[in-house]
Amino acid sequence: MDMNLDAFADKIMLVDNVLNESLRGEVPNLHDAIEYHMSTGGKRIRPLLAIMTCEALGGSVEQAVPFAAACELTHAWLLVHDDFQDGDRVRRNKPAVWVKYGAPHAVNIGDYMAHKVFQLILKCSYAGVKDAVVMKLINEAVETTLVTAEGQAMDMNLRANDSPTEEEYTKMVSAKTGRYLTMPIKGGALIAGIEYLSSRIAEFGTQLGLAFQITDDILDLTEGKGRGETGRDIKEGKRSMMVVHCIGKCTKDEREKLLQILNKPVEETTNDDVLYAKSLFEKYGSIKYAQEKAEHYSDKAKQIADSMPPKLREVLHFFADYIVKRKR
Repeated sequence: MDMNLDAFADKIMLVDNVLNESLRGEVPNLHDAIEYHMSTGGKRIRPLLAIMTCEALGGSVEQAVPFAAACELTHAWLLVHDDFQDGDRVRRNKPAVWVKYGAPHAVNIGDYMAHKVFQLILKCSYAGVKDAVVMKLINEAVETTLVTAEGQAMDMNLRANDSPTEEEYTKMVSAKTGRYLTMPIKGGALIAGIEYLSSRIAEFGTQLGLAFQITDDILDLTEGKGRGETGRDIKEGKRSMMVVHCIGKCTKDEREKLLQILNKPVEETTNDDVLYAKSLFEKYGSIKYAQEKAEHYSDKAKQIADSMPPKLREVLHFFADYIVKRKR
């Protein structure tokens, strides 16, 4: 497969059409805000995973589209709340929803979008998906949201931890990121009538989530992620894979200074602080280590995918490679 999501523009358009129809409305500071948030972009990885998994297993693309849209909306509303929780003022190079519309509206906007997820999944019935399968899709969405919330709490807790371990980091990421990358694959398989792959899909999603998040950590420091600056994770005090690795390698004085920077309030952390942290990561090979870890988890994901049907294996290999090779 070509390493370019533009090749799937037709599938993305199907999802966007469903989202636009579902989210249309005229209430100020709600529907206009949702349209604003959804129009800022996004790679649509999760809905593509749902549709392409279903298609690879012989299922109907049309039946998968409402669920695929629900997967994208799950990602979208979590970002609305995540930006507010992290104090991120910029999302995809535009003001975050909570900055543009205010924090109270942002909470309500996220809540509204979260419940629209279930309305979209219920629409699968009208597309011909059996009711028993729709209930399983709803259960998957509920479990995904619960586990993601637990992962978000672990993430915020970890920022107060001055001795973070790699095990704690991977446990947090597996919950926060891995679960809602698993949801579209598992749902796509269910719509195609394939349930026996569920446990292997969960294993694949965990490894894919780790590769995705570690790559995100690296991109934040090197390329930026559309948040108006590079190194934003440092300012927020996040214990990334690079932080965990560096803390275990640097001198006592360097460690104390790094932790002092990470523990500063966001608004007090300077660009020089970020540059110091980055220089430590480079000195101790932490960026390289993180990149190798991302590739390791991508390879593990592909090994799991090797035991799946050929067409699905091709799809999952594509996304495992794309995750670590992307530049944004």
